[in-house]
Amino acid sequence: MSSTAGATPRRLLSVAEFALDPAASGPSELVRGDIRMMTPASGAHGAVAGAIFAALNAFVEARQLGVCFPDNTGFELPGLDDTVRSPDVAFVRADRLPAEGIGSGFLAVAPDLVVEVLSPTETASDLEDKLRDYRRAGTSLVWVVDPAKRLVCVRSAGAAERWIDESGDLDGDDLLPGFSFPVNRLFVRLAPAAMH
Repeated sequence: MSSTAGATPRRLLSVAEFALDPAASGPSELVRGDIRMMTPASGAHGAVAGAIFAALNAFVEARQLGVCFPDNTGFELPGLDDTVRSPDVAFVRADRLPAEGIGSGFLAVAPDLVVEVLSPTETASDLEDKLRDYRRAGTSLVWVVDPAKRLVCVRSAGAAERWIDESGDLDGDDLLPGFSFPVNRLFVRLAPAAMH
């Protein structure tokens, strides 16, 4: 007899129920109605995400291109049942933001740009699931930052995946033309021991 026989299946939640659940007050996501808890980010993870957010936000604000969102902002992804994802950094173009202004709930839009900083506890399959959700919802540009290898993987709609090392620069592609940021500046404050 299976050891799971008689086990009560976990109840799936709607986005509205998730918003009221205590789990939503901390690092968590809702994936097809299932709550996924996340551990708080390490200092290295936060430093890298913060550097990207600061550079992107300054560029976007100066040109009034839209809004950059920091870690733990929930996006209710269009076309995906009961799914709220929370990237490390996100950007949404001005013309895709709610005309009436940003409300108090999750944003019901796919970010145009998503940044994910790899953490030691994240599996490759977890990352791919997350990126697949963003693509299905309409995200056009993704940066995956690997602090341990000091690399950034760029994935954009209709283009081959490319890797940028510390000698290169991140650019905004067609989404944010003119944006440029040296990859090595993402990692300057990290100790070599913090990378693994």
